[in-house]
Amino acid sequence: MRVVSAGAGALAALSVPGEGRVLASFSKACYLSLPAGLVALAAAGVQPGPLHAVLDGPVPDLAVGDPASVDGPWLRVGDLCMLAGDRAAWRGWVPPPSDLPAAVPLLHRVLAPVAAGAKVPAARAAAARECLREGDVRGAAQALAGAGPGLTPSGDDALAGILFARRALGGQESEAPLAAVAAEARTTALAAAFLHWAARGQSLACVHDLLAAATRGDRAAAEGAARRLAGVGHSSGADLALGLRWGLAGPVLPG
Repeated sequence: MRVVSAGAGALAALSVPGEGRVLASFSKACYLSLPAGLVALAAAGVQPGPLHAVLDGPVPDLAVGDPASVDGPWLRVGDLCMLAGDRAAWRGWVPPPSDLPAAVPLLHRVLAPVAAGAKVPAARAAAARECLREGDVRGAAQALAGAGPGLTPSGDDALAGILFARRALGGQESEAPLAAVAAEARTTALAAAFLHWAARGQSLACVHDLLAAATRGDRAAAEGAARRLAGVGHSSGADLALGLRWGLAGPVLPG
């Protein structure tokens, strides 16, 4: 078995030798805590993402706490040893900020039905919306971080959407202040890792496909990408879609 592609976060984590452990294990993904960061081992066919190391087969049957380590090109997990050193790098494409304003109406239309399934706690959502109306991304992050159950709570999925949208609208100069907001979030280790990369313009492949389709004015392709987003997790895709809609309201930088 080998890793066939890896996102920016997975590449960074797999490049540093050391020992770690299995953080969580599911049928299509297994999350590893390694010295240089988190990696999501994903089954063949799972869409790429910043933390995803996509395998050429199914995810091994692993238990929380099983040992994991990186040794040169080799990744050892439990009793398995797999080649990770020849993986292909994956990085999601983000349109130039100047191309996005014209695409925002289409993005809002295709994201609306997906976002309707969001599970962000109502009080936290209201507080975050109020902060965003005042241009306070940091305040919105404080309202959303850690809100809800799970390895990636609903509030953090929504926050990831906000950070990604603001990075896309604001361009490279918005990255440092958004990354600072992500770093302050008090949440789970896995959610924090996704926030780290969302602030740097990296999300799931379907989100990048959505932006690319919308900037081309291709509604059918945008709707297809939105449907793929809707299928992510129990409500993670819907929560992310909600945050994207909120974040697309304007390129205001954190205060």
